[in-house]
Amino acid sequence: MVPNNATEETLALLGPGPLRGLITLLAPESLAVLPLPGPSGPVGMLTLANSASRGPLTSEELATAGHVAARAGLVLANARLYRQQRGLAEGFQRSLLTPPPQSDVVQIVARYVPAAQAAEVGGDWYDAFLQPNGAMALVIGDVVGHDTQAAAAMGQIRSTVRTIGAESNDGPADLLRRVDRVLDTLQAGIVATSVVARLEQTGDGESEGLTQLRWSNAGHPPPATVTADGRVRLLTAERTDLLLGVDPDAPRRESLVTLDPDAVLLLYTDGLVERRDQDLDHGLDRLRRTLADLAGWDLEEMCDELLARMVPASPDDDVAVIAVRARSAQTGVDPLPSTSL
Repeated sequence: MVPNNATEETLALLGPGPLRGLITLLAPESLAVLPLPGPSGPVGMLTLANSASRGPLTSEELATAGHVAARAGLVLANARLYRQQRGLAEGFQRSLLTPPPQSDVVQIVARYVPAAQAAEVGGDWYDAFLQPNGAMALVIGDVVGHDTQAAAAMGQIRSTVRTIGAESNDGPADLLRRVDRVLDTLQAGIVATSVVARLEQTGDGESEGLTQLRWSNAGHPPPATVTADGRVRLLTAERTDLLLGVDPDAPRRESLVTLDPDAVLLLYTDGLVERRDQDLDHGLDRLRRTLADLAGWDLEEMCDELLARMVPASPDDDVAVIAVRARSAQTGVDPLPSTSL
């Protein structure tokens, strides 16, 4: 506390810099500096200054300022803790989402957008890997829940899917069936939605640049395909199978479609199409329109623009996206390896 002649006494303590200029401009007669207390020490300072016309700061004003400083310190400490927790949660989530594999035969782009709230870190994941027979396996999923425990469960189930899928030539339905049995055996208590898809070329389709897509859906939003001329299709089966982790004996169905050359397959989590003020049908309709508008774009730019248009600035939920475009023979790159079914 400097009750009088604060400008002269303060300038005598300061070196060159912007603070010295501000003190000269304000020309305070009295000055008080109070610490902003945090749990482990001060997190800032509160400076009060009066001009000569107002006189020195009174004891009542200093007492009020002390209360303000205490509350401000608590707010700043909590904000710092929030940033730290959010950074740790997001870092943990991203550490489990490895970049998709590089391939000469398919272009794969993945994106992850965390929820705006630190407590909303979730269990969204994506994955892509080659199976022993050369087929490209693609996975998208979402563990039920939104906390660090859900993110940890995501790491466990993602590793299970990847290990079984990379070791075997199982199709999507068989892969999900085996994952369900493993979760039941381990008593993991994990419940998740997921889509497993497999891209491959066989027979006449190889020479024509056509790609077969097999997929199985465990309670997840439907994958989407978009052709170069803007035709969008949501890959819905007659019925959606049960979520993973509910019943190890639940039936797992598999569907098959043929993709045109340069068509894009999009897998995504529900944060892309669902909002608190928007139902799934409305979100899927927006997705159709947006994909049709972005048809033919570079895949990296398509994913970035899709997220920019579909995801709000402060999303309520995590969003994971993985998009794949098979490189056709016209591009000068060999097609996907042939595989036996």
